Amino acid sequence: MFGLLAASSWAQDLGRTPCIQDGDIGELEPRINSAAMNFVDALFRGDSASAFSDLSRDLRLKLGSEGLAEKIRTIQQFEPTNATVQHTYLIRVGEHPVDHVVCASKLLAPSQWVSLNITNVPEQAHVLMSADAPNNRLAVTVWILRENNEWKVRGFWVNVAALAGQDSAKLWENARQQKQRMHSFNAALLYVAALQLVNRGPDLQMGIAQIITEDMNHTVAPPELQGPPPFSWRDGDKSWKILSVGPMAVGGKVYVAISHEVPEIQTDSEVDGWNKELLTYFKNRFPEYSDVFAGVVIRAHERGTNRKFGTVEQLGAPK
Repeated sequence: MFGLLAASSWAQDLGRTPCIQDGDIGELEPRINSAAMNFVDALFRGDSASAFSDLSRDLRLKLGSEGLAEKIRTIQQFEPTNATVQHTYLIRVGEHPVDHVVCASKLLAPSQWVSLNITNVPEQAHVLMSADAPNNRLAVTVWILRENNEWKVRGFWVNVAALAGQDSAKLWENARQQKQRMHSFNAALLYVAALQLVNRGPDLQMGIAQIITEDMNHTVAPPELQGPPPFSWRDGDKSWKILSVGPMAVGGKVYVAISHEVPEIQTDSEVDGWNKELLTYFKNRFPEYSDVFAGVVIRAHERGTNRKFGTVEQLGAPK
């Protein structure tokens, strides 16, 4: 997950700037969408020269060609294909410039409004897209504006938007169900995942993210997940430095992925044994995981190196 440019504060008001959506934009809509799609196509193809030529002057200076090439390499790790436009928002700045605007079809429905960053140019647009990736679906946002009578990219963002077909709304629904069942581990992971999947970067915020955040803030995570990682897990005289815990999509199913730090690895059987010790502790401590997850992926990271070793346990019944 990555983005460009600084985020402004979360928008709570409508602002004074008109926002025109999708088909109401008129003849400009296909031009805006074409400019955004051409840029995204260059990102997906790994064509850094074409993508760089599509950037605004400010973003070229901020990012540089090497910076863009690095972002493209990260994007291509997703193996993205089939980008399609979901929504287009055109903003025309009036006499009273503001730094954000809320676009809404139904302001009181969180799923029907977005908050957009804007800058002081007369005409600009945000294009929200989706794309396919193995095991996941991606969200792509592109902020473009007129520069020398051409549409140029002011900012962009690429993020996972679904895990094995489950989007943020589905994960949020599952989190609430798990919370009602007093499955605090499952609920905590699902709330965080739902909020991550609804993330559209610093320049475009989805209204539903605010509601998920408020709901999550009224949920108490188990001690093993409280505070920032790394976490310290203990079982008698055994202890683990947990680097990360979260859902992971594999083969159309969602697993719990747990990464932990280990000392120097001598043999595969040795590190597999360490992973299985952690797996046994996890299953005994949180048997509830089998209610929503298809299995567990334990990843050992050798301290001070890039060496990793994974151990997978899959449940018989698919989740």
